[in-house]
Amino acid sequence: MFEWPIVRNGKTRRISVDGPVTVNDAYLAARAAVDGLGIALTLEAVAEPFVRSGQLVRVLQDYSAAFEGLFLYYPGRRQVPAALRALIDIVRAAPATAPTVRSLQNPFTNVSRVAGE
Repeated sequence: MFEWPIVRNGKTRRISVDGPVTVNDAYLAARAAVDGLGIALTLEAVAEPFVRSGQLVRVLQDYSAAFEGLFLYYPGRRQVPAALRALIDIVRAAPATAPTVRSLQNPFTNVSRVAGE
């Protein structure tokens, strides 16, 4: 149904996930895990309060979410606003060797509801 891109030991792979609920929002994913609906791949900052309170625990700690890059969506009109055109030009001109988010601490976490609750 859906695949999570994950990284372990520098190797990226995709794992199929299926469950009773599918969401595309980090907060809803964490809330679903807290409510016992399964595990969630969500932002560390979103899950952290639940982990700290003991409502969630980290699982799959040897894995991290693969960051596949940023995407910019905009209307394909002929008259693109000047500020948006400048941003597009800057992004396109950025060297491929520029530091990436991968060099930063991973912002994603895998969490699950605490067993026995």
